[in-house]
Order: sequence, then structure tokens, then C-alpha cells
Amino acid sequence: MGKDGHDSHRQSLELCAGPESGTVYARRMSQKMPPQEMFEQGLEKRRAVMGAEFVDRAFAGGEDAFGADFQRFMTEYAWGAVWGRGGLTDRERHMVTIGILAALGREKELAGHLRATANTGVSERDLSDVLHQVAIYAGVPAALSAVNATKEMLAKRHSKEPNK
Repeated sequence: MGKDGHDSHRQSLELCAGPESGTVYARRMSQKMPPQEMFEQGLEKRRAVMGAEFVDRAFAGGEDAFGADFQRFMTEYAWGAVWGRGGLTDRERHMVTIGILAALGREKELAGHLRATANTGVSERDLSDVLHQVAIYAGVPAALSAVNATKEMLAKRHSKEPNK
């Protein structure tokens, strides 16, 4: 332990975060994998999770240089490096993402991910459990907002099902 007493705390953080967390992992991935390959991997993952139509609309909306650059960045790093890394399944990663978006009150992004749950196997029960966690750890108002968005998405989904 160092004179300042922070060595054990630093080691604990390293154990929790691991050497491949956050931007460290994304940077390492970009050094191992050419950007075009990481983009293609990210595009494949993004289409699998969010659906081809959603992704096509996102890229169509980014036709100017600013938007196109941001879409490429998101596809390479969020979808290629983070969603493409091992550890969690797409279903598990999607539940974590939905919980975070709900907790932060990011309703537009939350709505997109809620619609995409059909692609990753997140069930209605899973969504209920995630939103109960959000209520306890992020607050009831955040969870209620997400519950309303979830109910709206489920109503639309059920109305499109055959025999309804």
C-alpha cells in the first residue's frame, strides 16, 4: 500500500472494471480490428438487435456529413466494440440497456430499444423485472415513465399479432 492509502482502492477498482472496460476496450478493439471491419461487425450487430428498417432510417437521417460521421461512430464503437464483445448475451445486454435508458429518462432511445426486444428475446416478464429494479434504484417516476412506454409498445405489438 502506498503512502496515500489509495493502492488497495485502485486495485479494487481495477478488479471491478477489468482491463477491458469502457473506452479502454473500444480503443483496444480499434487497434486490433481495422475500422471498416469494426464498422461492418457493428452494422451486423445493430441490424440484428434493432432491425434493418430502424438502422436504415438512422443512416438515412444522417445524410449530411455531421450525421453520417456520428452514425458511423455509433456503429463502430457502440455496436462493433461494446455490443460485439463477449460476456453478455444480446438479451442480457438489451435488458441492461433498457434499465439504463429508463433510469436516465431517455424516452426516445428507450422506445427504440423496447420495440427491438422482439429481436433479442427479452420477454414481457423480463421488462417488468427490469423496471422494478429501475423503480428501486433510480426512482419510481423514472420507472413509471418507462412502464408507460412499455405498455404503449406492447399494445402496438399485440395489435399487429394475428387473431387479435
